[in-house]
Amino acid sequence: MATPPEEIQRQHDQAAALIEEGEPYVTSRTTDEIPLSHKAAPMYQVLKENDGDLSRCEPCWATRGHVDVSQLQGLVREGYNLKYESFKNKSSKSNSKSTKGSARKGSAPTPATKNQKSINSKFTEKDVKSASNLWDPINAAIHNVSIHRPSHDAWGIHKIILLFCDDFVQNRYALPWWHSRPDLREAVKPILEVLKLDESRVVRLLLASLPPGVTIPVHEDSGAWVAKTHRVHVPIIVEQVDKILFRCGPTVESMDRIPTVPGHVFEMNNQAKHAVSNCSSDYRVHLILDYVDPAQANALPTQVKLDPGEMLVQTRRSIDRVKDRGTRPTPSYMILGAQKAGTTSLYEYMIQHPLVVQAKRRETHCLDWRWNSNLKTVSKRQEWCHQFYLYDELLAHPSCLTGDSTPSYLIDSKRVIPRLKEVFPWPMKFFVMLRDPVKRAESHFAMVTSAKGTPAQLKTRGSEWRQKSFRDVVMEDLEKMGQCGLIPYWNIEEGSIDQKVFDSFSGSTEESKAWEVYLKDIPLNTGSYSILGRGLYELNLRPWFENFSRDDFLVLQVERFKLDGVSNVMEKVWEHIGVPSYGVEDDSPKNTRSYDSFMDQALKNYLERFFEPHNRRLEFVLGDEW
Repeated sequence: MATPPEEIQRQHDQAAALIEEGEPYVTSRTTDEIPLSHKAAPMYQVLKENDGDLSRCEPCWATRGHVDVSQLQGLVREGYNLKYESFKNKSSKSNSKSTKGSARKGSAPTPATKNQKSINSKFTEKDVKSASNLWDPINAAIHNVSIHRPSHDAWGIHKIILLFCDDFVQNRYALPWWHSRPDLREAVKPILEVLKLDESRVVRLLLASLPPGVTIPVHEDSGAWVAKTHRVHVPIIVEQVDKILFRCGPTVESMDRIPTVPGHVFEMNNQAKHAVSNCSSDYRVHLILDYVDPAQANALPTQVKLDPGEMLVQTRRSIDRVKDRGTRPTPSYMILGAQKAGTTSLYEYMIQHPLVVQAKRRETHCLDWRWNSNLKTVSKRQEWCHQFYLYDELLAHPSCLTGDSTPSYLIDSKRVIPRLKEVFPWPMKFFVMLRDPVKRAESHFAMVTSAKGTPAQLKTRGSEWRQKSFRDVVMEDLEKMGQCGLIPYWNIEEGSIDQKVFDSFSGSTEESKAWEVYLKDIPLNTGSYSILGRGLYELNLRPWFENFSRDDFLVLQVERFKLDGVSNVMEKVWEHIGVPSYGVEDDSPKNTRSYDSFMDQALKNYLERFFEPHNRRLEFVLGDEW
């Protein structure tokens, strides 16, 4: 949440008063590297778990050494204290909106491509007043790469970016002024040497020029990169050292004042509270870098060299090259079912990930209920289906992905699979949520017969079962299965199984054909069907496994959310769709309802006997996965 302007002004006035009163500098308690283990959890959490013991959070910063920065000063002094009005304010303003929007749960990244194209196409070489002024945003857009940092841009901070990475450190970019300017690399070398740091471990490297009279308010950094990286500051140009208040500490009350003399190399735990106020009459320049531990360096992606003038598009947590536009198809995943088996919970957990964007509808139904049979070409049908996703917005952001959760797809395979292959003919990741089939059936009945819900929900649930008992609906489905030849082993009246018949029939071609007959009569625009058929999980899965690679499926039990913990289950989910690990903040069950049981013990026992051999068949087919 952004700090209100009046609060920033209050903090700036307070900083000016502290400087006037001679707020003392604090000597670093250590010269050692701050272990990343100190950043494993947010500092407020550490304090809460240790009854506010500040010593458990120390050190929050450390002097790592002192270096001569005169060579770097000479390269960046030109233009560091000028105001740049050109396109910067407009681009920062429009893009700040997009990044704020993208910070919301599962929301769409606003396309920045058009805006960034205008930045580069509006200016040419002749608009660059001085090629040696690295702070000039026009010079940077043409000879380097224009990257925007919404908060810094809003505060009017100038920047020279040399190395950068996305929030999850999936992509590392070397900007042209870094990989084509030996003089800049040589000027930074003393800083890397005092840190005993190889360049390959640096994931972000930039210079920031803070305007006079500006305060960056008290905050702590957030994002996946924070816990993975060491944050280092080096003052480069500070004309009035005593007028700068840079503070860091576990709490607002315990923040130390850190010396900002040029060449002071200090590391800080940026999960701690920190703030800086420039109460001088001149701009203040710091070099800021983030680097990883040696063990993590081996897992870093290859550094990408960007071309001069290349365009990037950003959300708060992602960076993409314009040249990669459209390289990820939409959608990338589908939650197929089963109904009333935790599909809503899974979807809601997934879209909490900053790189997973929600669809316009959670249940798109674009391949069954909302399929448009009037469209005669594949491209038109594909366009129709794409309207249910944030297709246009995602084209420019291939590092983000989307999908939907339509639990009728699993059982309606005969209709859905051919359509899916036609309009989404690329590798897709599938999720199937399963649940105790007896509990699933009862929950299904409770949902569609409930009088609670919006008119649209009541309509799509159907009215076919509202005047019937749970037992009646169960028996009707069994009768239908019997008529289709699907359960020759089951004695409906007695509730008993002929195990030999089941063993020979299960998994056979005859069973698959009988299942196809059963699926022929699946209705549209109602959820009141197949109360038991939806729980024959192996049969539901069979056509999907026959048409797609097994590796594309992750089958999960909803019960595992409670037994193993949501975070542990979600680690499998993130791996399946190829996104970095992420902690789900809201792990409460979704779309649940309370109801009195519709079953007596005799009916429950009956259904458990019916499903038992099918559950064993499922375990056999899924093997260790189950």
